[in-house]
Amino acid sequence: MLALCEALDMRIHFVAPAFGFQKNFPFEDDVELERRVSAAWAVCRAFGVSIGFHSGSGKSEANYRLCGRVTGSRLEIKTSGRYTYEMGRALATSSDAKDRALFSDWYDFTRTLATASAFSANEDERVFARRFIVDSLEHARQSVEVFASRESCERALAALSPNPDHMFWFEYNFLFVLAAGGRAEKQALGDHTVVGYRQRARFYAVSSQGKLGYARNVAEYLCFLAEATGMVTAEQCERARAKLRSYTSYEELLRAISPSE
Repeated sequence: MLALCEALDMRIHFVAPAFGFQKNFPFEDDVELERRVSAAWAVCRAFGVSIGFHSGSGKSEANYRLCGRVTGSRLEIKTSGRYTYEMGRALATSSDAKDRALFSDWYDFTRTLATASAFSANEDERVFARRFIVDSLEHARQSVEVFASRESCERALAALSPNPDHMFWFEYNFLFVLAAGGRAEKQALGDHTVVGYRQRARFYAVSSQGKLGYARNVAEYLCFLAEATGMVTAEQCERARAKLRSYTSYEELLRAISPSE
């Protein structure tokens, strides 16, 4: 395909091969990952093309270091799948009551959706939902024998303390943003009417503290990626992190990155 594009004088900047990443799960076999990335990079390098790594941002630090090393840090990473997670982290740790209430509703939404999906008639939906639930229960060091009935699953998840690191929250959280009335029902998801945008507007009312936490979380994540993939040095990242820690308000951060004339 790259040879065809070259023959048609179409400039391709990067390709995104299917390496087998599952959103928010590390690729466990680094030897196999290196084999796959190296094979793709041998082709891409010959055509002057970068590799794009997609499927969410749950790959491990070891995965990212491997990808950076093999490609000589000439790579692209899709990060959008991580951003709602970083918003959830900011809201969950905010001292603002409205921020925490928004996260609580958000978490309840994903828990309800995960439970319904875990008992779906669709096999793929059911298998993935149960995998996310098992990972969440293991994270909380709870029993994973919860699928005897929907009621037993609901009870087990209701006993968890809301946490943005629970896998089912990470996987389903983006659906909350345009869910009409915040309802965890398939017919309410992705609502682009006034009702859906009223739901979205809840995020515009996040406190200044919540906004600062979100911006800091995203910037720190980008520092992690840049360091792990070898795009910049550890010293450069630490200077950036120190500056991030120095901001006491969202307004101060905005002034720092966009100073007035």
